Amino acid sequence: MHAAFAIGVDVGGTSLGAGLVERDGRVIAESRRDTPDSGPFGVVDAIIEVIEEVQGQVHAGDVAGIGLGLPAQIDFRKQTVEFCTNLPLTGIDVRSLVTSRVKHGVTLDNDGHAAALGESRFGVAKGVRDFIMVTIGTGVGGGIFVDGKQYRGHRGLAGELGHAVVDLEGPECPCGGKGHLEAFVGGPAIARRGREVAESFAGTSLREAAGGDVESVTAQTVVDAAREGSAEAQKILSEVGTVLGRGLVGLVNLLNPRLIVIGGAVGSSSSLIVDRVRETLEAEAMAGRRDAQVARSELGTDAGLLGAAALALDEYDTRQGLHR
Repeated sequence: MHAAFAIGVDVGGTSLGAGLVERDGRVIAESRRDTPDSGPFGVVDAIIEVIEEVQGQVHAGDVAGIGLGLPAQIDFRKQTVEFCTNLPLTGIDVRSLVTSRVKHGVTLDNDGHAAALGESRFGVAKGVRDFIMVTIGTGVGGGIFVDGKQYRGHRGLAGELGHAVVDLEGPECPCGGKGHLEAFVGGPAIARRGREVAESFAGTSLREAAGGDVESVTAQTVVDAAREGSAEAQKILSEVGTVLGRGLVGLVNLLNPRLIVIGGAVGSSSSLIVDRVRETLEAEAMAGRRDAQVARSELGTDAGLLGAAALALDEYDTRQGLHR
């Protein structure tokens, strides 16, 4: 039987979701919820719940399998979680725990890799053979395509763009390193900067966007306020775009990509970040800057979900002897 659907699951530090996806990328059922802070098994339980909410929409035999994108370093060959910065999943056998409770096979991947695959298969990078995907949400992740193939590195741990060092004396990153890109442009860093500005005399618009409660300012508050015309919020996002652009200069010079896609819950919702990345690359990268277009994710927060589903379909087709 040629399975017509797959279930894609995208797990982030703040929210997670599952979608029942057709081969053409159409999501026919979707379930989302906040990522629980009740430990690793609470996260696994939430993953199971969203899977169960969407898998009952079709006959089990029509589902190729489940692709699961995690904000973690995944040994792709062993299908193990090697390290996870923003969730307590390091060393947890997530694949076995999920497989034991669902009706289908499960394939793990890094969430940035999944988002890149989603954009390659169904989004703005469709038909582009060389591109870089950057996702900005709770953390900063990414994926790389070289000559039409996803670049994973030796064990599948490649693509950790958020942990490139951009300042030797910079602040501590959630992973424990120092001066990493994520420490400057990740969701918590944007929220922290937003709260600092909201506490100042000039931060009236940000305070108002947060309902007068400075402590409730989030990265999305900053994005929303910038969209409504807040000069303070726009300045924060412009600074984020500059730092991100400088972090990407080396990759543009190294890999000569045709396209850079900015995605994730924060990245895909801010044209300011995208514009400033483009300007920074044009000013500071070498000749390859002329080749590298910069674009917002076309799939938005569905990129990881769709990419995870595409991964499950590819794994199924390989087992069945089918070829794209």
